[in-house]
Amino acid sequence: MPLLQKISWFFTGERSQDGRWSWFVCISAAIVNGVNLGFVLSFGVLFPELMEYFGETRERTDASNMVFFPFLSALVGSIAVGMVWLASPLVGYFCDRFGCRVTCFVGGTLCMAGLVSTSFVPNLTWMYCTYSAVYGLGTCFIYNPCFLIIAKYFMEKLSIATGIVSLGSSLGYLCTGPLLQALLDAYGWRDTFRIMVATFALVCILSLTFNPNVQGITVVETFTPEKDNNRAQTVKRNALFFYCSVWVFPAYTVFVVSLVLASFSMYIPFINLVKFSEDVGISPQKASRLSIFIGLASAVGRITTGRLCNDKRVNPVYIYQACLVTAALATSILPMAKEYWQIIIFSATFGLSEGVFITTQNFILLTCVDKKRRTAAFCINNLLYAFTAAAGGPVAALMADKTGDYTYSFYMTGGVLITAALIPLILICVNRGKSKVVPEESEIEEKKDNFERVSIAIQTLDETEVLGKELRTESLSRKRAASAFL
Repeated sequence: MPLLQKISWFFTGERSQDGRWSWFVCISAAIVNGVNLGFVLSFGVLFPELMEYFGETRERTDASNMVFFPFLSALVGSIAVGMVWLASPLVGYFCDRFGCRVTCFVGGTLCMAGLVSTSFVPNLTWMYCTYSAVYGLGTCFIYNPCFLIIAKYFMEKLSIATGIVSLGSSLGYLCTGPLLQALLDAYGWRDTFRIMVATFALVCILSLTFNPNVQGITVVETFTPEKDNNRAQTVKRNALFFYCSVWVFPAYTVFVVSLVLASFSMYIPFINLVKFSEDVGISPQKASRLSIFIGLASAVGRITTGRLCNDKRVNPVYIYQACLVTAALATSILPMAKEYWQIIIFSATFGLSEGVFITTQNFILLTCVDKKRRTAAFCINNLLYAFTAAAGGPVAALMADKTGDYTYSFYMTGGVLITAALIPLILICVNRGKSKVVPEESEIEEKKDNFERVSIAIQTLDETEVLGKELRTESLSRKRAASAFL
């Protein structure tokens, strides 16, 4: 019996915010995030191996011996990267409907199915289905719950918890690059994909810690059956309107525009850095070890930024802008690098900027709207973010294939990052007070006012309709009773 009680408590027991279990969930989410993003961002290690195996150029892919399709080889990995965020509205619905635990478990299962299928593909075209679509969709089902669950478990230490979960992906990327290269050298790419399956079994196990029963976030209300049913109909009717209401927050709107633009360039080095290094004469083994320097620097950036954002005197938007400018300068100088140590310096600088970028991005998204709209804000941004994140790598590879090197590709990358860094200045120019990331309660109430009025009006209309039906039914019953009496 005690064992059954412990199992029951593990799955259904109530938890408290900022408690011991919260930190256990935070560590689990960090490991899950590390495995998830570590492998998907390490496609740059697999990229040269797949090109050599299938006899590809950077720009095109032979679909079979009979049919030719002009796809970009880099698109396989870039679509998978984009899929990390593309299905976020669907994943957000799953998180609200079934909880973060079930959603993350489903994601781990999809990743395992996608990787096993990929290990048997006869040509690169099939990888668009098995790796880019199935495996990529699974990473989205894993990524979103990792951040949404800590938003439920933390209040006072949310920024630090966000930094720790973000830290997981940098540590994961640090390990997965050399690990994949070692597996490729020892077993080949097909067996490498099969070995990766075991790590996503760990994801499924750790997702079980995402207990949805958290104190302090559940509001208990009493409804009659009629009102409860009426409320459910009202929620369904206003779901789309509720998701769109996040755009009434100026900080959110401007920040999403900047993020969408920045995501186009931020993932270009992850896809193309190994190939660039090989083009300048660096061995594949040394090139794959660059992920160690990116991962270490990114880890420092994420955990440091998490602590900085916890200080109310620090504006996370300024930190976000600084990291984009740093990444832009480093990427613009990269074409001049010809020695291994020079590329190491770039890797450390870019990794630090990427770590700061990810932490500030997630923290701002979780705090620039009210609590009710966190899932909507996070998922809508991720949907838009996905398209540009997936497009960056192939566009850079195509430019390199046409021009013969990566010079103009990396110049383009730096220019886009600078533009993204300048966009948040719109808030400062319009109104310095609006540049605050965390909205004041009065501002939230003002922005929610129209939405609440519409919701109340619709709910009142539905209640009036139900009351009218009850009165008509009661009147009819009285008439029948009177006629029976006569």
